[in-house]
Amino acid sequence: MRSKILFLLLLISVALSAHTVVEYDGYFEVEHSWKYNGKDCSITLNISTDLYDYYRNDREHLAYVYQFNDGEVPPNYYSFMLSEHDRPLMHALAQEFSRYVLTEKDQIELALSFVQSLPYAFDSDSKDEDEYVRYPVETLVDGCGDCEDKVALLVALLYEMDKDFVLLVLPEHMALGVHCDEIEGSRYLLYQGKKYYFMETTMPNWQIGQVPEDYFGTEVEVVPVDDMPSMLIKGVRFESESTFVEKKAQCSLQVDLHNLGPGKVTELELVVRIVERGSRNHLLAEQRYPLSDMQEGEFRTERLSLRSLIRENSLLQVELAGAEVETQYYEVALDYSRSRR
Repeated sequence: MRSKILFLLLLISVALSAHTVVEYDGYFEVEHSWKYNGKDCSITLNISTDLYDYYRNDREHLAYVYQFNDGEVPPNYYSFMLSEHDRPLMHALAQEFSRYVLTEKDQIELALSFVQSLPYAFDSDSKDEDEYVRYPVETLVDGCGDCEDKVALLVALLYEMDKDFVLLVLPEHMALGVHCDEIEGSRYLLYQGKKYYFMETTMPNWQIGQVPEDYFGTEVEVVPVDDMPSMLIKGVRFESESTFVEKKAQCSLQVDLHNLGPGKVTELELVVRIVERGSRNHLLAEQRYPLSDMQEGEFRTERLSLRSLIRENSLLQVELAGAEVETQYYEVALDYSRSRR
């Protein structure tokens, strides 16, 4: 059944849109045409091959590849949709949509119609992978994507158009909700006191506020998206010299950090503590280390040192903070037998 639906989607998309890509020295020329409200629309984009390769080949920086042991995703997981490296391109494309029409609703509908006109493609067919999340630039060059890919592209465009939107996560599906002028007779969700109208990206002709019948009565998770970067402590390695029980040991540690983006993180600081576990977690040592800024996608190992008592039931605690990022914590029990005589 899914293959028949996909075939129908492709037939409709081919009838309503055309997508061509020509690779030149250093850039792709992408031309796309489609219909909106019965009118012919077209865009031409020049996309750097370096930018495309950054997302296609260097997959390690993507937020979605990180899974914690308990199955949770990193903080601000969906912020990868707002990567800073493709922001100028998304801004230029969004400006084109704003230039075509005057009303807010028409601007949003035009952007939605553009994304809908890109053919739907399962990851297994287009990328030969069970799960492959495209950045917006990849979707523009590839000229296709599944629901998550197309939503990511529309998120990037609506963000540059300064629209108010949220992600709508359904069972095995993803859509968007947009807050805009009242649309009579359309379906919406109430979130934080505002109406967000449903937007379906998978195929042409779905209007703002029109919900596919398959999702009537389905439980929906509403997820806001912002441009706050996500920082991760990827790992900590600790060593200390052997010393007497009541003598401070020279300690060294390496802390692996990764900025998942979007954007640069500033005012970074690592706080390292060694505590003795108990009713009050007695503090044995504390040291603060200011760090230099980290660019989006950057991976860095910080090498630090401090002196501390190492007692039985000692814990190493590492705290990472920065401007406009969620503070990260790492804690591990120290090997007491290797740190004393």
